[in-house]
Amino acid sequence: MSYHCQIDIRPPLPAGWESDGVWVKGDMIYAVGFHRLNLIRTGKTREGKRTYRYEVLSTDQMKLIKSCVLKGLGMSLLTKHL
Repeated sequence: MSYHCQIDIRPPLPAGWESDGVWVKGDMIYAVGFHRLNLIRTGKTREGKRTYRYEVLSTDQMKLIKSCVLKGLGMSLLTKHL
């Protein structure tokens, strides 16, 4: 569908999360509190503090995601301005 796309994640996710990418489904929009999300744990420091994996999406990836969401909402005419 035009409102679905795959976003590649580099470097690959750790064991248990293996995937070449994640799917964006622009027709499935949810409101979620950031405090309810679980970050991917990558281990602990020498001091015992947990470390997490943080990914920042590129500008091009964000444009693609916005385009999928607009198409999922039936507002594909607005994608020409991205």
